[in-house]
Amino acid sequence: MYRSSRAQFVVVRINRWWVAGALALLLAAVALPWGGRRPAADNGALRVAQGVTLLGFDFSGMTEREAKALLGELATGYRALPVSARRYESADGIAYTVPELNGYELDVERSWLRLATAPPGTAVEPAVQVQPAETRLADLPLGAIRQGNSEKQAVALLINVDWGTEELTRMLPILKRKDARATFFLSGRWAEQNPNLTRLIAADGHEVATHGHNLTHGPKALARAGRLKDDIAQSVRVIEEITGRKVKYYAPHKAEVDQAVLQTAADLNLQTVLYSLDTVDWNEQYATPARILETFQKAKAGDLILMHPKPNTVQVLEQAIDLLQSRGYRLVTLSEMLSPDPLPPGATGLQPPEEGTGGSR
Repeated sequence: MYRSSRAQFVVVRINRWWVAGALALLLAAVALPWGGRRPAADNGALRVAQGVTLLGFDFSGMTEREAKALLGELATGYRALPVSARRYESADGIAYTVPELNGYELDVERSWLRLATAPPGTAVEPAVQVQPAETRLADLPLGAIRQGNSEKQAVALLINVDWGTEELTRMLPILKRKDARATFFLSGRWAEQNPNLTRLIAADGHEVATHGHNLTHGPKALARAGRLKDDIAQSVRVIEEITGRKVKYYAPHKAEVDQAVLQTAADLNLQTVLYSLDTVDWNEQYATPARILETFQKAKAGDLILMHPKPNTVQVLEQAIDLLQSRGYRLVTLSEMLSPDPLPPGATGLQPPEEGTGGSR
């Protein structure tokens, strides 16, 4: 009787210890942040997890003081001043505008917080304090866009489409493979005839814009006849209905532009866009593959490069993209190019600051 009672008592004690141990393990698990995001602690000092980098620098095991010291050194060179938008007139009297570009500087405190909470092996994006430009594009009188801000390390491919459907089906996979985005200025007529390909362009992450609807006549002739607004509006309606995307830009046929064309587009809430670099690839006899590549070799930061779906262009497109990317240029949409958001090295993009203030990301 005594032995039986004693044995039962021992079993109860063992069970209690097991429960206590399990409870301790559970509490320890709950105390650890999800995903192992809390930095390692050593003698009470928070340390960055192993393999965590920022701007190519290894911050593994650094304390807050050590990490901030290195961030402070990086901050001296990781900055750019804001650049205001500007307006100028060409010899033919046409007004052109160049968009602003916000400045930025490394935000040491926020960058440290990102490092401190990063899982092992993470390449951390630097946090940036944005400095808004003093003069914005919206502050300037009406003008056409023919280049982006040259302080932005990017170029934009502008692809006018009213024909070349077969070549376009070959261009899209190349752009996708090279992670290059472009802006396609579609004629409304072509979009109506090729709705599936129009949707595919948008689905691949490219921007859609209008080249007008029927390109039988240039925009100046249409304006004189009082038909330009209807022509542009019809193309916008077609493209938006097919893609579900908002159309914001208009590239006039033959690059014809005057004050009437500018104002007509503006009345439809469209920005008129030309180009800074022309491949002239519509002229196949002149624009050989070698000459098209020569045009791309002239590209500079902020350039808007005009091209079309032509066989010679398709032949050298991948090589041209490699050339641009090897120079450190990102291939972005027109909206990204004209955005005031800077493209700091190592950052994927920035949100614009609030009106009249700086902002951070």
